[in-house]
Amino acid sequence: MRALLGALLRALPLLLIFSLLFAAALYIGLNFVTPRYTASARILIESGESDITRAGSGTEEVRALLDSEGIASQVELINSRDLATTVVNALGLSSLKEFNKPRFLPSFDQMLAGIGLGRPTPQPSAEDRVLQRFAERLDVFSVDKTRVINVGFSSVDPQLAAQVANAAAEEYLALEREARRSTNADATRWLESQIADLRTKVTDAEAKVEAFRTERGLFSGGQNNTSLAQQKLNDLNAELARLVAARSAAEAKAETVRKSLASGATPDVPDVRDSQLIQRLREQQVALRAQIAQLSATLLSGHPRIKELNAQLGDLDGQVRREVTRILQSLEGEAATARAREADIGRDIANAKTATGQTNDAEVQLRALEREATAQRDLLETYLRRYREASSRQDGNYLPADARIISRAAVPLEPTFPKKLPLTIAATVALLLLVIAFILVRELTSGRALRRITVVEPPTARLAPALESPPIVEAPPIAAQLLTSEPALARGLSAEAQDALNAIADRIVDAKARRVLVSTTDADPAIGRPLAAVSLARTLARRGHRVLLIDLYPDEADSQAMAVEARRPGLAELYAGDASFDAVIFRDRRSRAHVIPRGLAAFGADEAVAERFAEILDALDQTYDQILLDAGPDLAERLAPKTGATILVGEGDDKDPATAEAYEAMKQAASGEVMLLIAAAPAKREVEPA
Repeated sequence: MRALLGALLRALPLLLIFSLLFAAALYIGLNFVTPRYTASARILIESGESDITRAGSGTEEVRALLDSEGIASQVELINSRDLATTVVNALGLSSLKEFNKPRFLPSFDQMLAGIGLGRPTPQPSAEDRVLQRFAERLDVFSVDKTRVINVGFSSVDPQLAAQVANAAAEEYLALEREARRSTNADATRWLESQIADLRTKVTDAEAKVEAFRTERGLFSGGQNNTSLAQQKLNDLNAELARLVAARSAAEAKAETVRKSLASGATPDVPDVRDSQLIQRLREQQVALRAQIAQLSATLLSGHPRIKELNAQLGDLDGQVRREVTRILQSLEGEAATARAREADIGRDIANAKTATGQTNDAEVQLRALEREATAQRDLLETYLRRYREASSRQDGNYLPADARIISRAAVPLEPTFPKKLPLTIAATVALLLLVIAFILVRELTSGRALRRITVVEPPTARLAPALESPPIVEAPPIAAQLLTSEPALARGLSAEAQDALNAIADRIVDAKARRVLVSTTDADPAIGRPLAAVSLARTLARRGHRVLLIDLYPDEADSQAMAVEARRPGLAELYAGDASFDAVIFRDRRSRAHVIPRGLAAFGADEAVAERFAEILDALDQTYDQILLDAGPDLAERLAPKTGATILVGEGDDKDPATAEAYEAMKQAASGEVMLLIAAAPAKREVEPA
């Protein structure tokens, strides 16, 4: 981050000067650009009909006009070629150079056709050229969430811009009125022909109805407008119900009288009670009984007078019974007469039902004819009403447009293009951001921003031994470009050794070795040790493997070469429980490999063979495909039995006795395959003391 800020600070003076010069040049250049003015008129889309003249069936048409699709259709109408042609001819825009100026350079398609790479296109006519430039300057859009359409026009002449915008809005209203007038005239002519045909159809249909009614005798009347046959049937049913009721009443009375005669009592029925003769006989009986009762006080029952009175009383009882018998016969006669009348009416009802059924069939056909005639008449009346409405509109020239201008275009005072100051500021800021991005990208791709530059201050004329921890200080800015990105006490591999390392990586992958031990035979303290473990970790990471390098050297050359600054917590702190995994694992700056440094505390052979270290390796095996252990010769012999493969890095050739001896010793200690990597030893160099 400090390197990026330093690069920006170094380029800041040049950036400021360049930005000021660019802004000044752009502002001056914009003064030479021909200004363009924009004027806008606004149209409100609404129903032009008033509440008095609006037809009741026009609600759906108004809704369709005012929805989003209807507004979009009106926008396209204003953008139409016919409207543009009318406005261009009305204002004489074809005579203005702004619209009819020919091209000095051919178009891209014409240039391709000129060299034989495309089909030749015909030259546009003057009218097409004017209409095309008119359409480019006309800007029509609907205002969001409203029914307002904005009609804008741009021109180098502010008065012409306002004039064209107003002319386009007025021409749109004129087109709307003309379209309504044409539609109304076509509808009037069509209604005339339809009305003439409908009148003939209505007359024929009504004539068929009356002829059918007369032919079948389907005359109706009464309160419910029923047919004559139905009325007769209703009357017969009512008469039959009356006769049944009368017969039932007569039979009931006769039965009551008959039972009373059988029991010797006087029947209590209206016919008997209302009989004048029985009433007089009852009065005489009452008088005789009163006289008998009076004489019985002085005369015995055998007295002639008492006997005479009793004989008169018995004669009166006989007369009452004879009169009751006569009434019974009369009731029985009424019942018999009612039964005979019922039979006659039943036959009449059967005949009436047959006639009513025939009449109903005819009435079904009659109603069908009436429905047809009614439908034709209703349609005729509807057409007549619409025809009168259309004719009145046509004659009165009342055809309002479904829109009105709510804001006419005014002559603009300020140009809409170019906006000198905003455009200059925006372009300058954009250019400044592009230049800053270019500087940052260049700094990042150079690698200087990602490396940590360190120098070693050796205490003697020769480099310090590899196992010692030399002091590290920050390099001055002047020397930063001359220093390597690797620590001074470690060196990379040659091209031959790198090729051999690729073959070793293939064997590790084929053998599915999870833990790999990397060690050296005996590094020369004058030239440092080769970073074979770092190269192997990067090689495996580039192949898509998840690789972790554990640096067990005290100098931490692997860690510093990959990503870690000096003296950071590492494996020793993780082993002691003073740090977590995420605090000691770092990512390589040049690959996707991870590294764990040795740490601040000591980590020796006893810790390497302890159970705690084995648990740490088991936990790391759950995350990584390969774990590389980079250790010295003494520590490597203790770790070799726990690894699946061992790589021994030597210098010189394989005939060197020391290398052969180290290789044999490692084969005896290791449990897996042992591979020997020979790295050519560079010549020793003398370094003058600082």
